[in-house]
Amino acid sequence: MDYIIFCDHCGMPKPIVEHIMREYFWIAQQVYCNNCEKPNQIPKYLQELSLEMHKERNDKSD
Repeated sequence: MDYIIFCDHCGMPKPIVEHIMREYFWIAQQVYCNNCEKPNQIPKYLQELSLEMHKERNDKSD
């Protein structure tokens, strides 16, 4: 499943593929808009979801 984040500055949607969500969002603080190139804070709930996805992926590979 892919995710979408909307820019806080210009409102443009930014698609986030599952791989990026799972592998990077739990450690990243912000994501840059492809339209206005301004940083957007990654919400805490998305970081928590990403960490959960990351842990589940690692548990399956053990």
